[in-house]
Amino acid sequence: MENKLARADDGSRWPVVRYIDQLSRSLYVEYKKKGIDVQCQVPMYVATKMSTITKSSFFVPSPDTYARHALSWIGHEPRCTPYWPHSVLWHFLSLLPEFVLNYWRLSYCLDIRKKEHMQEQ
Repeated sequence: MENKLARADDGSRWPVVRYIDQLSRSLYVEYKKKGIDVQCQVPMYVATKMSTITKSSFFVPSPDTYARHALSWIGHEPRCTPYWPHSVLWHFLSLLPEFVLNYWRLSYCLDIRKKEHMQEQ
């Protein structure tokens, strides 16, 4: 039986994800010959009690739904987005220029912060 290591990282922390992705790829190359697969799983948003998105939808799965998809992808590729609607979104987002993505991410996060601040008051 092969050993498996999967890393699930939130796509909203893009610089961290890039670092984890590169680290995972390096570990994958180094340890593959020893029978150990290292995989970086990159989801988008998942509805959890700890996030600002607590209600699941088609593009924002529940933790159980995401976990089921994530487990089914272990061992397939060194980097993947196991929840297929997230894969579709990543594909279309990858077609946009980086500055557009950065603007969208910043606007989205600032909007979340603003809503949280309004709820606290």
